[in-house]
Amino acid sequence: MPKVLVSNNSELLRHFTAPPFLRLGLEVLVAKTADEARSLFLKEEPSLVVLDADFPESLDVARTIKHQSKATRVILVAGKRLSGDQMREISACGCDELLIAPMTADELHDVVAIQLGETRPGTVMLANTKVDATVSNLSLDGVRLLVAQPVTEGQIVEVTIAPDGEPPVTIKGTAVWAQPRDGKTVVGIAFASLDDRARAVLAKLTQWQVRTDGDRTRVVLRGDFTEATRFDELLPAMVGRVVFDTAQVTYMNSLGVRAWCEFLRQARIQGYEFHACSVPFILQASMVRDVIGRGTVTSFFAPFHCIGCDHQEERLLQSAAILASNLELPVFKCPSCGGALEFDDLPERYFAFLQDDND
Repeated sequence: MPKVLVSNNSELLRHFTAPPFLRLGLEVLVAKTADEARSLFLKEEPSLVVLDADFPESLDVARTIKHQSKATRVILVAGKRLSGDQMREISACGCDELLIAPMTADELHDVVAIQLGETRPGTVMLANTKVDATVSNLSLDGVRLLVAQPVTEGQIVEVTIAPDGEPPVTIKGTAVWAQPRDGKTVVGIAFASLDDRARAVLAKLTQWQVRTDGDRTRVVLRGDFTEATRFDELLPAMVGRVVFDTAQVTYMNSLGVRAWCEFLRQARIQGYEFHACSVPFILQASMVRDVIGRGTVTSFFAPFHCIGCDHQEERLLQSAAILASNLELPVFKCPSCGGALEFDDLPERYFAFLQDDND
Protein backbone atom coordinates (compact mmCIF):
# COMPACT_ATOMS: atom_id res chain seq x y z
CA MET A 1 0.00 0.00 0.00
CA PRO A 2 1.79 3.20 -1.17
CA LYS A 3 2.05 5.95 1.44
CA VAL A 4 1.18 9.51 0.37
CA LEU A 5 1.87 12.54 2.56
CA VAL A 6 -0.70 15.31 1.95
CA SER A 7 -1.18 18.84 3.27
CA ASN A 8 -4.21 19.42 5.46
CA ASN A 9 -6.13 20.90 2.52
CA SER A 10 -9.85 20.13 2.35
CA GLU A 11 -9.92 20.05 -1.47
CA LEU A 12 -6.95 17.69 -1.71
CA LEU A 13 -8.31 15.40 1.01
CA ARG A 14 -11.73 15.30 -0.66
CA HIS A 15 -10.14 14.31 -3.97
CA PHE A 16 -8.21 11.49 -2.30
CA THR A 17 -11.54 9.90 -1.32
CA ALA A 18 -12.79 9.85 -4.97
CA PRO A 19 -13.30 6.45 -6.69
CA PRO A 20 -10.13 6.59 -8.85
CA PHE A 21 -7.97 7.03 -5.74
CA LEU A 22 -9.74 4.25 -3.87
CA ARG A 23 -8.63 1.86 -6.63
CA LEU A 24 -5.01 2.87 -6.03
CA GLY A 25 -5.24 1.69 -2.41
CA LEU A 26 -3.23 4.55 -0.92
CA GLU A 27 -2.40 5.17 2.73
CA VAL A 28 -2.89 8.93 3.14
CA LEU A 29 -0.87 10.74 5.83
CA VAL A 30 -2.07 14.27 6.67
CA ALA A 31 0.30 17.04 7.80
CA LYS A 32 -1.13 20.20 9.39
CA THR A 33 2.12 22.19 9.41
CA ALA A 34 5.47 22.29 7.64
CA ASP A 35 7.21 20.88 10.72
CA GLU A 36 4.70 18.03 10.90
CA ALA A 37 5.28 17.29 7.21
CA ARG A 38 9.03 16.96 7.84
CA SER A 39 8.41 14.75 10.87
CA LEU A 40 5.96 12.46 9.04
CA PHE A 41 8.31 12.18 6.08
CA LEU A 42 11.21 11.05 8.30
CA LYS A 43 9.02 8.61 10.24
CA GLU A 44 6.84 7.11 7.48
CA GLU A 45 9.04 7.46 4.37
CA PRO A 46 6.14 8.02 1.93
CA SER A 47 6.55 7.34 -1.78
CA LEU A 48 4.77 10.57 -2.72
CA VAL A 49 4.31 13.98 -1.07
CA VAL A 50 1.58 16.46 -2.13
CA LEU A 51 1.96 19.91 -0.54
CA ASP A 52 0.33 23.31 -0.76
CA ALA A 53 2.84 25.67 -2.38
CA ASP A 54 2.61 28.35 0.31
CA PHE A 55 5.83 30.35 0.09
CA PRO A 56 8.42 29.74 1.47
CA GLU A 57 7.59 26.99 3.99
CA SER A 58 6.43 24.26 1.61
CA LEU A 59 9.32 24.95 -0.78
CA ASP A 60 11.73 24.41 2.11
CA VAL A 61 9.98 21.13 2.94
CA ALA A 62 10.16 20.01 -0.71
CA ARG A 63 13.85 20.94 -0.85
CA THR A 64 14.54 18.96 2.34
CA ILE A 65 12.67 15.90 1.09
CA LYS A 66 14.38 15.84 -2.30
CA HIS A 67 17.77 16.33 -0.66
CA GLN A 68 17.25 13.37 1.67
CA SER A 69 15.44 11.08 -0.80
CA LYS A 70 15.67 11.66 -4.54
CA ALA A 71 13.33 8.70 -5.10
CA THR A 72 10.44 10.38 -3.22
CA ARG A 73 8.15 12.20 -5.65
CA VAL A 74 6.99 15.69 -4.64
CA ILE A 75 3.96 17.51 -6.08
CA LEU A 76 3.29 21.16 -5.22
CA VAL A 77 -0.19 22.69 -5.51
CA ALA A 78 -0.26 26.48 -5.98
CA GLY A 79 -2.89 29.19 -6.39
CA LYS A 80 -4.27 30.53 -9.66
CA ARG A 81 -1.49 32.97 -10.57
CA LEU A 82 2.28 32.66 -10.36
CA SER A 83 4.96 35.24 -11.10
CA GLY A 84 8.09 34.39 -13.02
CA ASP A 85 10.11 34.61 -9.81
CA GLN A 86 7.76 32.15 -8.09
CA MET A 87 8.07 29.71 -10.98
CA ARG A 88 11.83 29.87 -10.68
CA GLU A 89 11.64 29.29 -6.90
CA ILE A 90 9.45 26.23 -7.47
CA SER A 91 11.88 24.90 -10.05
CA ALA A 92 14.82 25.44 -7.68
CA CYS A 93 13.23 23.42 -4.86
CA GLY A 94 13.45 20.25 -6.97
CA CYS A 95 9.76 19.27 -6.99
CA ASP A 96 8.62 16.75 -9.59
CA GLU A 97 5.30 18.35 -10.52
CA LEU A 98 3.37 21.61 -10.15
CA LEU A 99 -0.42 21.85 -10.14
CA ILE A 100 -2.72 24.86 -9.97
CA ALA A 101 -5.85 24.83 -7.79
CA PRO A 102 -8.74 24.44 -8.12
CA MET A 103 -8.51 21.14 -9.98
CA THR A 104 -10.68 18.10 -10.50
CA ALA A 105 -10.11 14.75 -8.84
CA ASP A 106 -9.34 13.35 -12.31
CA GLU A 107 -6.52 15.83 -12.88
CA LEU A 108 -4.93 15.04 -9.53
CA HIS A 109 -5.39 11.30 -10.06
CA ASP A 110 -3.61 11.40 -13.43
CA VAL A 111 -0.55 13.03 -11.90
CA VAL A 112 -0.50 10.85 -8.77
CA ALA A 113 -0.92 7.63 -10.78
CA ILE A 114 1.94 8.55 -13.10
CA GLN A 115 4.25 9.55 -10.25
CA LEU A 116 3.52 6.26 -8.47
CA GLY A 117 4.03 4.23 -11.65
CA GLU A 118 0.52 2.76 -11.83
CA THR A 119 0.37 -0.05 -14.39
CA ARG A 120 -2.42 -1.44 -16.53
CA PRO A 121 -4.68 -3.94 -14.72
CA GLY A 122 -3.74 -7.52 -15.53
CA THR A 123 -1.86 -10.55 -14.36
CA VAL A 124 1.13 -12.23 -16.00
CA MET A 125 1.92 -15.90 -15.42
CA LEU A 126 5.42 -17.35 -15.89
CA ALA A 127 5.64 -21.12 -15.33
CA ASN A 128 2.37 -21.04 -13.34
CA THR A 129 3.78 -18.35 -11.05
CA LYS A 130 2.08 -14.98 -10.70
CA VAL A 131 4.56 -12.12 -11.18
CA ASP A 132 4.47 -8.35 -11.19
CA ALA A 133 4.82 -6.90 -14.67
CA THR A 134 4.63 -3.54 -16.37
CA VAL A 135 2.92 -3.52 -19.77
CA SER A 136 4.59 -1.07 -22.14
CA ASN A 137 2.90 -2.16 -25.36
CA LEU A 138 -0.09 -4.37 -26.16
CA SER A 139 -1.46 -5.41 -29.55
CA LEU A 140 -3.30 -8.25 -31.28
CA ASP A 141 0.07 -9.79 -32.09
CA GLY A 142 1.72 -9.69 -28.70
CA VAL A 143 2.83 -7.71 -25.67
CA ARG A 144 6.03 -6.12 -24.34
CA LEU A 145 6.61 -6.55 -20.60
CA LEU A 146 9.05 -5.50 -17.90
CA VAL A 147 9.24 -8.30 -15.31
CA ALA A 148 11.33 -8.93 -12.20
CA GLN A 149 12.04 -12.57 -13.08
CA PRO A 150 14.55 -13.79 -15.70
CA VAL A 151 12.99 -14.93 -18.98
CA THR A 152 14.68 -16.81 -21.82
CA GLU A 153 13.95 -16.64 -25.52
CA GLY A 154 11.58 -19.41 -26.59
CA GLN A 155 9.98 -19.68 -23.14
CA ILE A 156 6.22 -20.32 -23.20
CA VAL A 157 4.35 -17.60 -21.32
CA GLU A 158 0.69 -17.27 -20.34
CA VAL A 159 -0.64 -13.74 -20.11
CA THR A 160 -3.89 -13.25 -18.20
CA ILE A 161 -5.76 -10.04 -18.99
CA ALA A 162 -8.53 -8.98 -16.61
CA PRO A 163 -10.51 -5.98 -17.92
CA ASP A 164 -12.62 -4.18 -15.33
CA GLY A 165 -16.03 -5.79 -14.92
CA GLU A 166 -15.30 -8.70 -17.27
CA PRO A 167 -14.03 -12.28 -16.79
CA PRO A 168 -10.27 -12.65 -17.34
CA VAL A 169 -8.92 -14.15 -20.56
CA THR A 170 -5.67 -16.14 -20.73
CA ILE A 171 -3.53 -16.08 -23.88
CA LYS A 172 -0.55 -18.32 -24.57
CA GLY A 173 2.52 -16.83 -26.17
CA THR A 174 6.23 -17.26 -26.72
CA ALA A 175 9.07 -15.01 -25.59
CA VAL A 176 10.64 -14.06 -28.90
CA TRP A 177 13.27 -11.82 -27.29
CA ALA A 178 14.42 -10.97 -23.77
CA GLN A 179 16.89 -8.37 -22.53
CA PRO A 180 18.16 -7.75 -18.96
CA ARG A 181 17.65 -4.19 -17.72
CA ASP A 182 18.43 -2.79 -14.25
CA GLY A 183 17.97 -6.14 -12.52
CA LYS A 184 14.76 -6.92 -14.42
CA THR A 185 13.91 -8.33 -17.85
CA VAL A 186 12.30 -6.61 -20.82
CA VAL A 187 10.58 -9.31 -22.85
CA GLY A 188 8.64 -9.35 -26.11
CA ILE A 189 5.92 -11.99 -26.24
CA ALA A 190 4.28 -13.09 -29.49
CA PHE A 191 0.78 -14.45 -29.05
CA ALA A 192 -0.22 -17.80 -30.51
CA SER A 193 -3.57 -18.18 -32.30
CA LEU A 194 -6.38 -16.22 -30.61
CA ASP A 195 -9.91 -17.42 -30.01
CA ASP A 196 -12.82 -15.05 -30.71
CA ARG A 197 -13.11 -13.79 -27.14
CA ALA A 198 -9.39 -13.16 -26.73
CA ARG A 199 -9.34 -11.26 -30.03
CA ALA A 200 -12.37 -9.18 -28.98
CA VAL A 201 -10.82 -8.31 -25.59
CA LEU A 202 -7.49 -7.33 -27.17
CA ALA A 203 -9.19 -5.27 -29.88
CA LYS A 204 -11.12 -3.38 -27.22
CA LEU A 205 -8.07 -2.81 -25.02
CA THR A 206 -5.87 -1.68 -27.88
CA GLN A 207 -8.36 0.96 -29.06
CA TRP A 208 -10.31 2.19 -26.05
CA GLN A 209 -11.62 1.34 -22.62
CA VAL A 210 -14.79 2.84 -21.17
CA ARG A 211 -15.26 3.22 -17.42
CA THR A 212 -18.19 4.89 -15.66
CA ASP A 213 -17.66 6.60 -12.30
CA GLY A 214 -20.77 8.29 -10.95
CA ASP A 215 -21.99 10.93 -13.39
CA ARG A 216 -18.94 10.82 -15.66
CA THR A 217 -17.68 8.45 -18.32
CA ARG A 218 -13.91 8.03 -18.68
CA VAL A 219 -12.70 6.87 -22.09
CA VAL A 220 -9.08 5.72 -22.38
CA LEU A 221 -7.94 5.88 -26.02
CA ARG A 222 -4.95 3.86 -27.25
CA GLY A 223 -2.71 3.18 -30.19
CA ASP A 224 -2.63 4.71 -33.68
CA PHE A 225 -5.36 6.84 -35.28
CA THR A 226 -5.14 5.99 -38.99
CA GLU A 227 -7.36 5.25 -42.00
CA ALA A 228 -8.15 1.90 -40.35
CA THR A 229 -9.47 3.45 -37.12
CA ARG A 230 -13.24 3.56 -36.59
CA PHE A 231 -15.03 5.12 -33.63
CA ASP A 232 -18.61 4.15 -34.52
CA GLU A 233 -18.85 1.53 -31.76
CA LEU A 234 -17.81 4.14 -29.20
CA LEU A 235 -20.72 6.50 -29.97
CA PRO A 236 -23.36 4.73 -27.78
CA ALA A 237 -21.20 5.30 -24.69
CA MET A 238 -21.01 9.06 -25.27
CA VAL A 239 -23.57 10.25 -22.72
CA GLY A 240 -23.35 12.74 -19.87
CA ARG A 241 -19.97 14.19 -18.93
CA VAL A 242 -17.07 12.49 -20.72
CA VAL A 243 -13.35 12.55 -19.92
CA PHE A 244 -11.00 11.44 -22.71
CA ASP A 245 -7.62 10.08 -21.61
CA THR A 246 -5.30 10.11 -24.63
CA ALA A 247 -1.99 9.34 -22.87
CA GLN A 248 -1.62 6.13 -24.88
CA VAL A 249 -2.37 7.58 -28.33
CA THR A 250 0.90 6.94 -30.16
CA TYR A 251 0.31 8.27 -33.69
CA MET A 252 -2.25 10.25 -35.69
CA ASN A 253 -2.11 10.66 -39.46
CA SER A 254 -4.34 12.97 -41.48
CA LEU A 255 -7.02 10.34 -42.10
CA GLY A 256 -7.01 9.35 -38.45
CA VAL A 257 -7.44 12.99 -37.47
CA ARG A 258 -10.36 13.29 -39.88
CA ALA A 259 -12.04 10.19 -38.40
CA TRP A 260 -11.56 11.52 -34.86
CA CYS A 261 -12.94 14.98 -35.68
CA GLU A 262 -15.97 13.43 -37.37
CA PHE A 263 -16.56 11.29 -34.27
CA LEU A 264 -16.57 14.39 -32.03
CA ARG A 265 -19.06 16.11 -34.34
CA GLN A 266 -21.41 13.10 -34.25
CA ALA A 267 -21.13 12.39 -30.51
CA ARG A 268 -24.00 13.80 -28.46
CA ILE A 269 -21.93 14.68 -25.41
CA GLN A 270 -23.10 17.22 -22.84
CA GLY A 271 -19.52 18.26 -22.10
CA TYR A 272 -16.07 16.74 -22.36
CA GLU A 273 -12.46 17.26 -21.33
CA PHE A 274 -9.11 15.81 -22.37
CA HIS A 275 -6.74 14.54 -19.69
CA ALA A 276 -3.11 13.41 -19.95
CA CYS A 277 -2.91 14.08 -23.69
CA SER A 278 0.03 12.42 -25.45
CA VAL A 279 2.60 14.37 -27.47
CA PRO A 280 1.23 13.10 -30.85
CA PHE A 281 -2.29 14.16 -29.81
CA ILE A 282 -1.15 17.64 -28.75
CA LEU A 283 0.87 18.18 -31.93
CA GLN A 284 -2.27 17.51 -33.98
CA ALA A 285 -4.49 19.59 -31.66
CA SER A 286 -2.15 22.56 -32.10
CA MET A 287 -2.48 22.31 -35.88
CA VAL A 288 -6.16 21.30 -36.18
CA ARG A 289 -8.51 22.95 -33.68
CA ASP A 290 -11.27 20.39 -34.33
CA VAL A 291 -9.16 17.68 -32.67
CA ILE A 292 -10.33 19.19 -29.36
CA GLY A 293 -13.73 20.24 -30.68
CA ARG A 294 -15.88 21.85 -27.96
CA GLY A 295 -13.73 20.35 -25.21
CA THR A 296 -10.78 21.63 -23.23
CA VAL A 297 -7.38 20.11 -22.45
CA THR A 298 -6.76 19.97 -18.69
CA SER A 299 -3.39 18.17 -18.75
CA PHE A 300 -0.91 17.02 -21.35
CA PHE A 301 2.53 15.53 -21.85
CA ALA A 302 5.40 17.65 -23.18
CA PRO A 303 8.87 16.60 -24.42
CA PHE A 304 11.98 17.53 -22.42
CA HIS A 305 15.67 17.02 -23.11
CA CYS A 306 18.86 17.20 -21.04
CA ILE A 307 21.71 18.82 -22.95
CA GLY A 308 24.26 17.46 -20.48
CA CYS A 309 23.61 13.72 -20.89
CA ASP A 310 21.15 13.60 -23.81
CA HIS A 311 18.40 12.10 -21.61
CA GLN A 312 14.90 12.53 -23.04
CA GLU A 313 11.55 12.15 -21.33
CA GLU A 314 7.99 13.43 -21.37
CA ARG A 315 6.48 15.28 -18.42
CA LEU A 316 2.78 15.64 -17.60
CA LEU A 317 1.84 19.32 -17.36
CA GLN A 318 -1.38 20.95 -16.18
CA SER A 319 -2.87 23.49 -18.60
CA ALA A 320 -3.88 25.77 -15.73
CA ALA A 321 -0.30 25.85 -14.42
CA ILE A 322 1.13 26.83 -17.82
CA LEU A 323 -1.50 29.52 -18.37
CA ALA A 324 -1.08 30.85 -14.82
CA SER A 325 2.62 31.45 -15.51
CA ASN A 326 2.06 33.06 -18.93
CA LEU A 327 3.46 29.98 -20.68
CA GLU A 328 6.66 29.98 -18.59
CA LEU A 329 7.57 26.35 -18.01
CA PRO A 330 8.93 24.91 -14.77
CA VAL A 331 12.50 23.64 -14.94
CA PHE A 332 12.77 19.95 -14.04
CA LYS A 333 15.91 18.14 -12.94
CA CYS A 334 17.31 15.38 -15.11
CA PRO A 335 16.91 12.02 -13.30
CA SER A 336 20.12 10.75 -14.92
CA CYS A 337 22.68 13.49 -14.26
CA GLY A 338 20.88 16.09 -12.13
CA GLY A 339 21.15 18.77 -14.80
CA ALA A 340 18.27 20.84 -16.13
CA LEU A 341 15.65 19.37 -18.46
CA GLU A 342 14.81 21.83 -21.23
CA PHE A 343 11.60 21.93 -23.25
CA ASP A 344 12.27 20.14 -26.54
CA ASP A 345 9.97 21.94 -28.97
CA LEU A 346 8.95 25.41 -30.11
CA PRO A 347 6.60 26.88 -27.45
CA GLU A 348 4.61 28.95 -29.93
CA ARG A 349 3.92 25.80 -31.97
CA TYR A 350 3.40 23.26 -29.21
CA PHE A 351 1.18 25.46 -27.02
CA ALA A 352 -1.01 26.79 -29.86
CA PHE A 353 -3.95 24.72 -28.54
CA LEU A 354 -3.68 26.49 -25.17
CA GLN A 355 -3.72 29.91 -26.74
CA ASP A 356 -6.82 28.95 -28.73
CA ASP A 357 -8.44 27.69 -25.49
CA ASN A 358 -7.60 30.97 -23.76
CA ASP A 359 -9.04 33.24 -26.48
